[in-house]
Amino acid sequence: MAGKDKKRKKGEDDEGPVDLLARIGSRQAPQPVSPPPEPPPVPADQPQRLDAPLPSRRPDARSGHGVEDASLEGIAPAKSSPIPSPRSAPGPGEMDVVATPLPTLDDWHRFELALRKIRGVGHVTTEYYRHGVLKVRVSYDGQERLAQALRAGVPGYRIRVIGEDRATIQILVSSEGDERRPG
Repeated sequence: MAGKDKKRKKGEDDEGPVDLLARIGSRQAPQPVSPPPEPPPVPADQPQRLDAPLPSRRPDARSGHGVEDASLEGIAPAKSSPIPSPRSAPGPGEMDVVATPLPTLDDWHRFELALRKIRGVGHVTTEYYRHGVLKVRVSYDGQERLAQALRAGVPGYRIRVIGEDRATIQILVSSEGDERRPG
């Protein structure tokens, strides 16, 4: 009897389930729902709006194409074309150099100027700079690999190559002045 409320009297019987809706008010009869009005037709001189929901593509019985939803028949959706990007892969004679840490815009600019002084480096194009990470596209036509040239001599900087593949070099940058500072 530990579950009974202490405020109840001993002789009081439990009531059955309580109808709370009767206390609040009676239910109202459901109202018939009318369909929404159709939008007016678009005049021919106005451009078509593109912010409406996209129509779903269902399988076409004639062509067998157009299955967009993988749950329809267990078929994987068709691959779409790639998303266009302003950036492209490096061309012949080009490499991407990803350098970090370059905490300020001045550091970024000084490093980019020093990178132009390496023998064999031609055109240097900045791809992006975010949160101390700089990505530049470098055209290079030197005798040795670009990673070796970077290790050997970016004036005023000490370079440590942390990753390299066919088109990208990842480097850690520290200026020679940073190494001399205590702390």
